[in-house]
Amino acid sequence: MIFFDRARRHGPISVAVALAAAALLGGCATYTPSQLSAMSAADICELEYRQGRNLSADGKRAIESELQRRNDNCRNHAAEVNERFAAFMYRETYGKGDSPP
Repeated sequence: MIFFDRARRHGPISVAVALAAAALLGGCATYTPSQLSAMSAADICELEYRQGRNLSADGKRAIESELQRRNDNCRNHAAEVNERFAAFMYRETYGKGDSPP
């Protein structure tokens, strides 16, 4: 109820701006070193590729430091990440009709 009352008092534009700001701040993804250490390097690189702009600064640093700890980088896994993304896009585009209910 408070939300609708505020929309009437301040107008829909101010409410839309507040919701957009909350979505932007809430959309930042952060990963802990323990979460990343349990993943393969290809998984970490795929995560970085897919999350890209949604990663928080801490998340980006955690990914970089985990890859550095492993003495690895995402260039070594680019082919696998690209194949995974192509397979994902194929499933999203064509695979749902072929899947059993």
